[in-house]
Amino acid sequence: MLDEQGWLHTGDIGERDAEGRLFIKGRKKEMIVTPEGLNVFPEDVERVLDGLPSVRESAVVGTTQDGEERVHAVLVVESGANVDAIVRDANMRLQDHQRIRGASVWPTGALPRTEGTRKLRRAAIRDWVASGGRRLDAPRDDTLEALVARFARGRDISGETTLEELGLSSLERVELMVALEDRFQTRVDEARFAEASRVGDLKRLVERGPSVEDAEEPVDFPVWNRAWPVRIIRRLSLATWIVPLARVFAHARVEGLEHLAHLEGPVVFASNHQSHMDVPVIVAALPGRWRARVAPAMLKEFFTAHFYRAEHPWRQWFTNSLNYYLACFFFNTFPIPQREAGARHTLRYMGELTGSGWSILIFPEGVRSETGDIKPFRGGISMIASRLDVPVVPVRLDGVDHVLHPTWKMARPGSVRVAFGAPFRLRGDDYATLAKQVEARVRAL
Repeated sequence: MLDEQGWLHTGDIGERDAEGRLFIKGRKKEMIVTPEGLNVFPEDVERVLDGLPSVRESAVVGTTQDGEERVHAVLVVESGANVDAIVRDANMRLQDHQRIRGASVWPTGALPRTEGTRKLRRAAIRDWVASGGRRLDAPRDDTLEALVARFARGRDISGETTLEELGLSSLERVELMVALEDRFQTRVDEARFAEASRVGDLKRLVERGPSVEDAEEPVDFPVWNRAWPVRIIRRLSLATWIVPLARVFAHARVEGLEHLAHLEGPVVFASNHQSHMDVPVIVAALPGRWRARVAPAMLKEFFTAHFYRAEHPWRQWFTNSLNYYLACFFFNTFPIPQREAGARHTLRYMGELTGSGWSILIFPEGVRSETGDIKPFRGGISMIASRLDVPVVPVRLDGVDHVLHPTWKMARPGSVRVAFGAPFRLRGDDYATLAKQVEARVRAL
């Protein structure tokens, strides 16, 4: 957002050289301030560490010791590498205030990164360092079974335990698949994962690793709707007829816009779900700069005839496809699966969206409420926000079901309320508990 002098505050810190050229040093929020008051940019230290032959990758974070911030390096190193020697070698190449005061070896292979943009998840790495780190000596097989046990609700786990016995929901299966990839630093093919019936099958799948014949599931994610000609037409349409028409039917009282005034995107807007009018109402309530950079998620299963044309009559798929393309064109929507495979691909797509500066609008209940009551939020919202490492802005809608009820075919004018809450971040992988935090914030608005 531009300030009164016309400057756009991005959160980056830069400096000019003797010839007046501007160089970006790093993000202000990631900068480490030493006890001497000197600034250390993690990227400068990481550049030195990554140049050493025994270091595969590194992340530098600030840790607090005796009330003072210190430079700490988290390393992924070659087998048999001497970490102390690596730190000594790096410190010889660094300036005094940049020198590393502590180091840890990351226990599970590659460092955690955000989906799509592949940026280091420094907050998660910093939390890991602060917690003292994880065990490095856990056997792989035991760890897999212990990981599956997190989803077992107290049941005993063995190689013969079936996934059917565990009663996993579609979201929990995606969570388990992602957790396996994170723990064993491999890639799990979704089709083969869907075919696994026992814990032993999962173990063999992880041990086998990815192969060249593992094909990605084709998912029709729209990219064309962010091309500049479409964006221009969409912005004109929003200004000239979409937003005015939404306001004719939904007489909105908007609250909490102060939470968006100085917030930098991208974010995930998490809202309760009452009606097909929810997206137009929220879009109309957003300030212009947010309205132009939001991508609402829509239920993929609602467009089954579009995605699986061979299984439906041509009139049905034509009408369904037309609705799909109109939604993508005028509202920048994208499909998100609820019951079928493809959720991980959707997560990667959302990472590409947020990496390009687009905010996501999602309805964590997964269904529209016919009574207006808020239903339990599903864990997908927390997995998305935690893994993408973007803030969540809670949104509450009231009265939209009185404008267009789920059982109605035509809208009726009425009063609605749209409330935006303070942004917050989600940490960790207990997605069910984190989803309850999002739900509680929406209910409190």
